Amino acid sequence: MNWFYFIDKPLEYSSFDIVKILRKKLQIKKIGHTWTLDPLATGGLLIAVWNYTKLIPYLEKDTKEYEFTINFDWETESFDLWTQVNYFWEDIISKFKTNVDLYKIKQILKEKFTWKVSQVAPKNSAKKINGQRAYNLARAWKEFEIKANNVEIFNIDIIDYTFPKLTLKAKVSAWTYIRSIAYDLAVELWLSGSYVSFLRRIKIWNLNIKYAQKLDNFDKNIKIDPRNILISENFIVLDDKIKEKIDNWLKVVWDFDYKRGEDLFVLIENNITNIIEYDWIKLIPKRKI
Repeated sequence: MNWFYFIDKPLEYSSFDIVKILRKKLQIKKIGHTWTLDPLATGGLLIAVWNYTKLIPYLEKDTKEYEFTINFDWETESFDLWTQVNYFWEDIISKFKTNVDLYKIKQILKEKFTWKVSQVAPKNSAKKINGQRAYNLARAWKEFEIKANNVEIFNIDIIDYTFPKLTLKAKVSAWTYIRSIAYDLAVELWLSGSYVSFLRRIKIWNLNIKYAQKLDNFDKNIKIDPRNILISENFIVLDDKIKEKIDNWLKVVWDFDYKRGEDLFVLIENNITNIIEYDWIKLIPKRKI
């Protein structure tokens, strides 16, 4: 019963909505998701079932890829269409159209949005502030501050630009907010604002959206092999005697040829059973799956 499912999340469903639906379809209690998607975003959402929920903390640092469209003709407080749209006057939009060309966008993306950047998450986001979700605080009109966070943008490419819409594809580190990229880009272009009108997650680590299944046609037999999600070099197979000691939380001293100081995933017939660590001298049990 320890499984992963990869779902193509539809528009206007929260990530938790998907969990509730699948909990009912699978008739199980222990289920969770990682890499939260906003209700107005679509794309890959990974679901963990039963004891594979214990693996979620080991997955949240993975890279992700998105396709998204930024509009420069309006602005919203949430940087997407979740909150009220503030329209710009026609003369302002005309000025933006004249001043923002493709060459300028390319230069700014190259100089300001490549590699390590500092960004502030939107106030209407799932980021936790003193144990509460930022979007709950925002909807309750609470005053709060979100500190800047250092993230990485490994590459960002222009798919299409026809004012007022700019469509991009980006590969980013964990905790990167695409809506913040939209806002920060508008600032660099000396525009009054922007918002994301389309957002789709197309890849998580090496798990492509083409492997995701639609919620309407969900098939419980279409599972994702954990080796397609976690770092494959960290999977190991132990002989029965060593595995028995690990299961009993005993350290095993030996000169193993394993990676040192990293989490290692014990594999039996394509299933992860334990998480251990090798410290140059011994195997150390960390978690039983």
